[in-house]
Amino acid sequence: MSYSSYDHDDLEPASTMRIERRIYFESGKADLSEMVKLPLAELLSLRAESAAAEQEVFDRLKEQAAAWEEQAGRTLFLDKALEYARTLPVTHTANQWEAPDEYRHIRSNMVYQMDYSISENTRYDSAAQKSVPYSWTLRWSLRTNAPGSYRQAKIAGQDRKVFASREELDKYLNGRIKAHDHYFTEISPAIPKEYADCFKVNGCLLPGYTIEGEEPAKAAALPTQEEAAQPQQTTATPERREPVNEVFSIFLDNRAEAQTGGPHGYWLSLPTSAEQVQEALKEIHITTDNQQDLFIGGFSAPEGKPLELPEDLIKAASVDELNFLAAQLQKLDAVELAELNAAMQSPAKMQTIGQLLDYAENTDCFVLINAKDNHSLGEYYLNDSGLFVVPDPWKPAIDTERLGSFIASEEQGTFTDYGYILRTSDEWQRVHEGQPVPEEYRVMAYPAPEILREESKVQPEAAAPTKVPQPVTPILLNGQNSAERMKEITDRLETGIQELFESERYKAYLTTMSKFHSYSFNNTLLIAMQGGQLVAGYNKWRDDFHRNVKKGEKAIKILAPAPFKAKKEVQKLDAQGRPVMGKDGKPVTEVQEIQVPAFKIVSVFDVSQTEGEPLPSIGVEELTGSVERYGEFFKVLEQTSPVPIGFEDIPGGSHGYYHLTEKRIAIQEGMSELQTLKTAIHEIAHSKLHAIDPEAPAIEQADRPDSRTREVQAESVAYAVCQHYGLDTSDYSFGYVASWSSGKDLKELKASLETIRATAHELITAIDGHLAQLQKERQTQQEQPQAVPLEQAAEQPDPDSVFSKLPPEQQQEMTDSVKAMLQTLIDADLKSTGKVSQGTKEAAQAQGFTIAGDGTLEQAKAPQEAAYRLESGDYLYIQTSETGYDYTLYGPDYKELDGGQLDNPDLTLAEAGKEILAIHELPAGAMEPLTGDRLDGFLEATEQANAISQPQAWNGIDGLLNGKPFMPEASPADRAAALIELAEKNAPRLGSEERQLIVAYAEAVGDNDKVIGLINRLCEQGYELQKGQMDSFVKSEIESEIAVANAKRQIAQNPAAEPVVTILWSESPHLKDGQQMPLHEAEAVFKELDSARRHEREQPGYTGHWYDKTKFRIDFTMQGQPDSYEGRQDFGDGDGSLIQHIRGYHEYYAQDESWKNHVLHHEGPEAWEADKAQRDMLLHEFVPYMELHCNLAAMEQEARRPLRSGETLTPEQTAYFNAVLDYVKECRPLLNQGQYHLPEPPQLSDFDQSLQDYKKQIEAELEQEAAAAGLTVEEYVASDYEAPAQPNFSIYQVPPGPEGRDLRYRSYEDLQADGLSVDRKNYQIVYTAPLDKDTTLDEIYRRFNMEHPADYKGHSLSMGDIVVFRQDGKQTAYYVDEGADYRQVPEFFAQPEKQLTPDECMTGEQIQTPRGRFYLTDRSREQMEAAGYGFHHQSEDGRYLIMANGTRAFAIPAQQESHIKTAEMSTEQNYNMIDGMMNNAPSMEELEARAKAGEQISLLDVAEAAKAEAKKPKQTRKTTQKQKKPSIRAQLAAAKEEQKKKPPAREKSKEMEV
Repeated sequence: MSYSSYDHDDLEPASTMRIERRIYFESGKADLSEMVKLPLAELLSLRAESAAAEQEVFDRLKEQAAAWEEQAGRTLFLDKALEYARTLPVTHTANQWEAPDEYRHIRSNMVYQMDYSISENTRYDSAAQKSVPYSWTLRWSLRTNAPGSYRQAKIAGQDRKVFASREELDKYLNGRIKAHDHYFTEISPAIPKEYADCFKVNGCLLPGYTIEGEEPAKAAALPTQEEAAQPQQTTATPERREPVNEVFSIFLDNRAEAQTGGPHGYWLSLPTSAEQVQEALKEIHITTDNQQDLFIGGFSAPEGKPLELPEDLIKAASVDELNFLAAQLQKLDAVELAELNAAMQSPAKMQTIGQLLDYAENTDCFVLINAKDNHSLGEYYLNDSGLFVVPDPWKPAIDTERLGSFIASEEQGTFTDYGYILRTSDEWQRVHEGQPVPEEYRVMAYPAPEILREESKVQPEAAAPTKVPQPVTPILLNGQNSAERMKEITDRLETGIQELFESERYKAYLTTMSKFHSYSFNNTLLIAMQGGQLVAGYNKWRDDFHRNVKKGEKAIKILAPAPFKAKKEVQKLDAQGRPVMGKDGKPVTEVQEIQVPAFKIVSVFDVSQTEGEPLPSIGVEELTGSVERYGEFFKVLEQTSPVPIGFEDIPGGSHGYYHLTEKRIAIQEGMSELQTLKTAIHEIAHSKLHAIDPEAPAIEQADRPDSRTREVQAESVAYAVCQHYGLDTSDYSFGYVASWSSGKDLKELKASLETIRATAHELITAIDGHLAQLQKERQTQQEQPQAVPLEQAAEQPDPDSVFSKLPPEQQQEMTDSVKAMLQTLIDADLKSTGKVSQGTKEAAQAQGFTIAGDGTLEQAKAPQEAAYRLESGDYLYIQTSETGYDYTLYGPDYKELDGGQLDNPDLTLAEAGKEILAIHELPAGAMEPLTGDRLDGFLEATEQANAISQPQAWNGIDGLLNGKPFMPEASPADRAAALIELAEKNAPRLGSEERQLIVAYAEAVGDNDKVIGLINRLCEQGYELQKGQMDSFVKSEIESEIAVANAKRQIAQNPAAEPVVTILWSESPHLKDGQQMPLHEAEAVFKELDSARRHEREQPGYTGHWYDKTKFRIDFTMQGQPDSYEGRQDFGDGDGSLIQHIRGYHEYYAQDESWKNHVLHHEGPEAWEADKAQRDMLLHEFVPYMELHCNLAAMEQEARRPLRSGETLTPEQTAYFNAVLDYVKECRPLLNQGQYHLPEPPQLSDFDQSLQDYKKQIEAELEQEAAAAGLTVEEYVASDYEAPAQPNFSIYQVPPGPEGRDLRYRSYEDLQADGLSVDRKNYQIVYTAPLDKDTTLDEIYRRFNMEHPADYKGHSLSMGDIVVFRQDGKQTAYYVDEGADYRQVPEFFAQPEKQLTPDECMTGEQIQTPRGRFYLTDRSREQMEAAGYGFHHQSEDGRYLIMANGTRAFAIPAQQESHIKTAEMSTEQNYNMIDGMMNNAPSMEELEARAKAGEQISLLDVAEAAKAEAKKPKQTRKTTQKQKKPSIRAQLAAAKEEQKKKPPAREKSKEMEV
């Protein structure tokens, strides 16, 4: 045949049929000679026929394939049915605990399985000669017990939790078992829907199971898990809880009854039921009519079960919240309750009811130790914790008081009445905080009032007695910054709207709105939610109403506008509003200043929170139907109404109506004055809100509300207006609003409430204006020479004046109205005559105003605030407060830095400022006050810098840059910060964690486009602002990218670096995404994790997953080029270490025929050859390269261990280990450059020669290399034994301390006059930098006095410092002298005179004493003592002294001394019992004799004997000796020089693992 074929036919029943053929032309087998003779047309025709026949065969095969599909489907269906039939029933323990082995404990039923295992962690106690436990590890889990391990779902559990004592572990475990007991009350409980799929096989529920809600009859016969888990439901008959079940009690009280002095109040045990709450409310006479009188007056815990709950939190909470809290606390065991009590006595205590509710979910966040003081804490840690392994005989010597004090300080724990409490590192989980109380715990409902009398349906009931205002309950904000606090406020608003439409709550809201009609809807609702009746700021209460806020009162939080101006580029428009086009045909743009709406949270106080002068009352006689000055008030209503008002007899009992077509209001004649006014206001509301012709086209009526909504709106407006003017509203009822609001979404309800508020505000404002005009007319009629200012009128009210009886804030609103009218008169005068008339001036003066030069009205006030600019550039802002002063510190950018309160009202503003600076330890320098326009500008700037902007749509920042370079000269971090600021120009979109991650990403990656992409991604997602934390997946992904970029930079910057391994992602709990480690560490970690997972998987009954997949990356330098390798290892598959995995992976694919066929088939022979070459390189070059690095790391660790362990080492051993470290340091760059045959490592035998000789050899080499580099030896060592690659300069300074006081900050002449010299040893180098052609001594002096570099650590360049220039192989030292002058000091580099050592002065003679033989040196005793030698003993004849330094000894001639001195030396010799042979080495002949006798001899003795032989005078010896071996560092230096001659590096590889 002329072709060869490749086939890959395969059949997997019920899954896959593969018939794959490919043919290749074989030129060696084919003969085309006859065929090529045919004409071209004939060849084409033959080819078409053959292709058509081929197509027919293919079509028949497709038909057969379709038949196979149908048959395979049948097979697959039967397979799935067999799988269901073969599924064995699950095994379980019938809800009983069983122990299948020594460690595991299991209990289970057909649906759930709970297990735990406890392992004891031990260490060997050498004193007791046995292993003792020091901690215990618990692993527990609650899972579904479905057939087949792959279907299990985890419900709860912890993989690893370590305890210091077994008692703590048992308490914790018992609590977990108790918390999950309700899962194990039945053999086959109903399956929750979220776990139903676990018990289905191929979509079919296994026999013996039921799913919650799907089979009600069957589910009803068996108690469900929900019933077991939830609190007991209420019954028809109220039944008080037995005291044994009580968690705590609250004292419910009636405010009206409490003020009478008689019996009052009711103790309610919690948790409770709705019926019990109803019973309690009836006992204290609280109904829907007087619910505002209910308050919580106390809190109590059962005897013997204390609860450290703050009483103020209990009193401020709702009954529903406290009932839920009691149910949560009921789940806790005794240990957890003790932990709670201790935590509430510590700085880490819970601050809100929400946090207390979450405690039951966060018991792991605290650890309680039975210790009351430092002593008992130290005793616990020393004897009971297992964390200190101390022999028992040593323990009495340990000061447990100091030990406990140190531990408490380090752990930041707290001693409480319940023991020592410690906050763990576990993250606090927010579960219930900020969420509504679950329905099953809501028990609060007010009973209906009893019917006291039967009256007409039209007549209202008698009004209740005067009610005490309900307590103010401010919203407590927990946010750490303004954005978080603003989010809390808006969340509470949404919750408040949803809860508003209950009859009494709705009336309370309307009452609040009547008082604050000019406030926004949001603020009206916020005030109502917090119980406000009449609110104002602290200063307004004090200055305008002469009332002070009571001490300890919490402020009510509302929103205040804080808009700021911003510049925006927009299209330029002409006079007609059309875009202006430029010469290029594109629209012309211009920059306009726009105002961006923003809000901030401000504090106000309710009147009930203040005390002082009384407020005037409203002139209305309630319950009588008679209204003072009724005629005037009705006249005002007629002026306010947009349509005429008339009276008539209306049939059907209606009080009035608004006629749509005739545009008029009709009121029933003959009604009381009160009812007439209320009806008029109701119909005026209709006329303003619903004046739409019902006969109009449908399109015009599209926005008209339905009839029910119209009535709700009109009645609500009427109620609010009547409340505002004190008209009796006791007959108003809003029970229907609940049904009216049902089904309406939040947006629609909010719109209706805003309509009601706006209409009420419009009516009240208009009525106030007309009332003010009537007041003015009355004053004119009385012909008073000068009107009394409104402020005085409020202090001395006219008993006949409606105005005088209005609340102060309403009087202020009328005053503002008068001011507006006066301003209108002023503007009219200026427009007509150019000056203000005398009459207008007198009117303004009568109202207490002055007219400024620009025609504006002013009213001076005492200063209540001040702002100062500090020397540091920061700002301090102070304002008065209830106890003294509130203050805020701002940065130069007007951002808030800190703040607080100063409780000292006796200080002036300036004195308070200085006191505040002292508190914050800030310099009390000049405080520049900001006044006038500067103060206004400062306040505007701070509001703008700290305001919370309203979010706008996000379109990315790419378009804002238009492809232009953005801050190209800035650092990556600064550029990223600017991009973030640009992205958040109009509104905050990023959280603090996201901002930090962007900056870190920019610094690591350095790619502006990538940074912009990340900012766009995070801004569009807005995850952290919504969720309170970053998206964990995105965070992991970005951190991995940062880690890779850092690894690449690290490898690129350090050619001597060990390869770095980065974890890109991992399923192992022991590794983190983005984690980095050196290669040798990763080698060990991967091996341990693989072995541990495999061992765990092989345990009987293991149900976890099989592998922990881990994607990794290795960055390295190979052949001088940075490179990387990426792969994935599955821990648990037995691959072993990292290098073993890489080797095994590529060996497998290098030999796998299937892989070879795949590459040949899909990519061809060339690709297979390239693949083979790549794997060959990896196996024979890359793997050995990594192994060599690991070997070097092992050598380094083995050398560092004895050096750091404190072991006693000989000088030779110390030198050897240090040489090994130098060897590793020098070999890594050689290895990274491709030299795999490294120099021979140092051997200990290399150091058998005299250590001093070896040191001299090293010093001589260093001196020679330093001289060649133009450096001192110290500078050569500091430069890592490298000559400077370019000219540089260094700064030397005298180190701090008393030793240098005679050299520091002195002129050169003063130094010389005192006999001192510029000696290099007295200075230390503090800075080195490159020296360019523009660098001069003067420029250096200026730079290091005015603009210190960031990495400069010395003091400013001063007299007495040294500057050294190095260039052209020379170095010059300059002394900084008086007047910033310089003087050359060549003596700075002069080497000190070398002192001769005893070795260099030996005479060759040996002195024998009873203690050995010693070499004689010609040094004197003073010279020996200066060299560190001391007297040891004296020869018998007294002619020689033996001097020793602990390791060596020499003999010196004794000097002629007195008899007394001789006696002293004799005494010193007798008491000096140091024995041993020191430098008294035997001769070579003696050693040779010992060796022949079979004795063991020391190599050191041989070295000493050889040295002695070499120094014998006039003695001939052999000249044929071994050439001196260079030091290890010299060998490595030679290897580096050899490396430079190597050919260029290989080309970087791109792909490593497939």
